[in-house]
Amino acid sequence: MTLVEKISKSYLQKLKNKAWYHQRFDGSPMYLFAIGEAEIRQEKRKPAGTEADVRVCFFNSGQADWYLDMADVKRGAQVIINQARKNQNISAQLLKNWKEDEDKFEEFSNEFHKVNLKKLINEKLLKLFDQYSKLFLNRFSSSAVIDHFALGTDEIIAQMIRAEIGKIKKESNFTDIFSVITAPVHQSFINQAEIDLLKIAVNSPNNLGKIKKYQQKYFWTKNNYITAQILTVKHFQQEISVWRRSKADLKKYLNQLKNTPRINKLKKQKLLRKYRFSPLLKTLIKISEDFTWWQDERKKSTYLNIHLGTQILGEMADRIGYTKESTKFLIRPEVEKWFKNKIPSQKELNQRMKNCGIAIWRDGYYIALGKEVAELKKLMPTKSGQGAVQDLRGLSASTGRVIGKVKIINSAREISKVKPGDILVAVMTRPDYIAGMKKAAAIVTNEGGITCHAAIVSRELGIPCIIGTKIATRVFKDGDLVEVNANHGWVRKIKKTICHD
Repeated sequence: MTLVEKISKSYLQKLKNKAWYHQRFDGSPMYLFAIGEAEIRQEKRKPAGTEADVRVCFFNSGQADWYLDMADVKRGAQVIINQARKNQNISAQLLKNWKEDEDKFEEFSNEFHKVNLKKLINEKLLKLFDQYSKLFLNRFSSSAVIDHFALGTDEIIAQMIRAEIGKIKKESNFTDIFSVITAPVHQSFINQAEIDLLKIAVNSPNNLGKIKKYQQKYFWTKNNYITAQILTVKHFQQEISVWRRSKADLKKYLNQLKNTPRINKLKKQKLLRKYRFSPLLKTLIKISEDFTWWQDERKKSTYLNIHLGTQILGEMADRIGYTKESTKFLIRPEVEKWFKNKIPSQKELNQRMKNCGIAIWRDGYYIALGKEVAELKKLMPTKSGQGAVQDLRGLSASTGRVIGKVKIINSAREISKVKPGDILVAVMTRPDYIAGMKKAAAIVTNEGGITCHAAIVSRELGIPCIIGTKIATRVFKDGDLVEVNANHGWVRKIKKTICHD
């Protein structure tokens, strides 16, 4: 992969007139470039046709706007559907390939913790980074099909379910059926972490040994694609203390969390017995279950991976006099030259931290700075003409109907804005949004498929959720009073901004 120094007309054509799928979250070039590189990569473990053609991302003060070409997504989804017609075990075979990569990463991680980075000579430190980055690339390459299936089949599966269950009296009945059919049947890593801490809070809140053991296992759970923080024993002690003081029925909550996947599975089995779905639809439902688990496992291992990468890059930064935070605005192909020759400079990395853009193609990549960022953004969707929209529709991921004030969340750093009863509106949600999601009366997102984070968590919390509205964050503003009707898949503005907390 080569650096494209300046956008030429031929490269511009690759970005024009595309239907972009937009995601927004906390992120940095170091990790998102590697993900884009992995998704574009062609290799034998991927079903032919599931490779992406292009990825684009903009970075602004720790926030990432990530764009996928929907043509890539739909093509990849159709490949999986076609293979599912012939092979009911396609997801198991794809998972096997990824598990091999995951085992190699786990082995690397176990050995990494035995290494004293400060004692490594520069050559060995660089070699360690190279080994790390190849593992990162391989793990994301073999799992890249997840996003194509998750984002490209939600409407297809919904249409198939609707056609095969026949006429129904109410739209809300279909939404209930769809929610049950697509509900997760495995425990998410965030819920498992909460379950394990709740057990300590309920049975032995003052047992320092158990809390220390818990910390060693879950110190990474608030990481994201830019931040790698090591949660301390004190942090978890404080969480336990807050729970204990809340006077909530912790045992009841613990049992609810533990039993949710089992209950989801029983409800799903009951519906599958009631409706005689076609073999293809049954296979797609099974793939959805497998990929939901896979997506969650990938996220967990990615957060651990980012912890390791932060440690290596931080040591490199110390040796050549760069700030640690700025190393996250390098991209993988630059690291060796940067470490040996200090190129790019600290000044350029500081500029990237404030505002930059990256476009990745199969035959090269381009880094935009300054005015170049604005030029690149011109090729992305416009925000104009949406202020007059009063209501919008999406896919109901969890049923219900509520009224509340909008809180727009663009980053995990803004999650404290959400108060009990608010409507959390975001481009998409991430595990580091959990604290706000638990307070929200409903969740509305621009993007997301049937296995997306918002869909899964809303079902677990039992709150209304509408995903895939495309423009919710641009139509609504903080303080708008809205009605969320997830029984029918729409959100309506009742009153414009009424107050700000």
